[in-house]
Amino acid sequence: MSQTIASNIFESLNDFMKKAPHFDGPTKQDIESFFAYCMEGMDADSEKLLATIFIKALNKKIHSESIGENIYLGKYEISQIQLFNILIEKFPFVKFSQHITNSAIVEEMEGCEEVTLVDIGIGQGTQVLNIIELSKNLPRLQKLHIVGIEPFGDALAKAGENILAYNGKVPFQIEFTAIHDGVENVDFAAIENVGGKIIVNASLALHHIQSDLRRLDTINKVKEMNPDLFILIEPNVNHFETDFYTRFQSCYKHFHHIFQVIDRIENIGDTDKNALKLFFGREIEDIIGKDEKDRFEKHEPATHWIGRLKETKFSIKNNILKSPVTAGCGVEINYHKEGFLGFTHGDETVLAVICAN
Repeated sequence: MSQTIASNIFESLNDFMKKAPHFDGPTKQDIESFFAYCMEGMDADSEKLLATIFIKALNKKIHSESIGENIYLGKYEISQIQLFNILIEKFPFVKFSQHITNSAIVEEMEGCEEVTLVDIGIGQGTQVLNIIELSKNLPRLQKLHIVGIEPFGDALAKAGENILAYNGKVPFQIEFTAIHDGVENVDFAAIENVGGKIIVNASLALHHIQSDLRRLDTINKVKEMNPDLFILIEPNVNHFETDFYTRFQSCYKHFHHIFQVIDRIENIGDTDKNALKLFFGREIEDIIGKDEKDRFEKHEPATHWIGRLKETKFSIKNNILKSPVTAGCGVEINYHKEGFLGFTHGDETVLAVICAN
């Protein structure tokens, strides 16, 4: 490993990414040497761990036999339940974006006898269960109809089971409609038994729609429901970008700040922190390692989503969102004049919450 390569991890990684994906033999050897250097001590060095993830993703393009799967072996494995508990309870971007969103939804439900809550990308229903808990003390609510949209059938079935189990535990009736499909394929106007106030929630879901046209069409179909509230949580970064090197630069900066925040989380150990980093490493592999036609994590800046909302005649209503004074871990939450609530670390606004009707 040369001193030049070792002196600045990002500069070395940046140089390799400039040349990707076409490399000669010596450059491949340099990449393999750089990878081996970063592997040493990456347990306690976020920059080295981040670099190994990027190089591993790059390996999908250059097919180097010397860059293997070893950083994904069991040393960082924790249970999925433990991982998601950390994300929801400790990771500021998820914890506080959902806290703000859930509070806004329940405030919107006040005074209503009936509410229809459409949750796009419901997963196993964790966020909705928290909303139900917060709704227990709404004095007038008699019926809550949850519409869960989710492409993964097992998760959707679990969401329905978890949500319906609250019947008898809350002073209102809960109904659940499962829609097993990607949101872009859903005919919102055909959803049955929609009544009362209509609220649509899309938490970290819409960026999985693959084309700009289908994103606009989906938002337009949501608008046809005439929701009283439409809330989006989305990463604020341009991974829709088709140019590989430009996308790398945005991706590195985005996840570099996420890793710094993870390092500052209190009351969890290094194993949990590294497991959380590798959770995001799977997104990096998608953004950097896959061909354009196969990429799934196509994040966009908040301003792009706001543009689509305005184009489909939504009005931005961020005055509904109320943020805590501080999220901790160096994360600041502030309103942005473009029309979103931003979660910022250093000079990177990592996440956006957007509210419209």
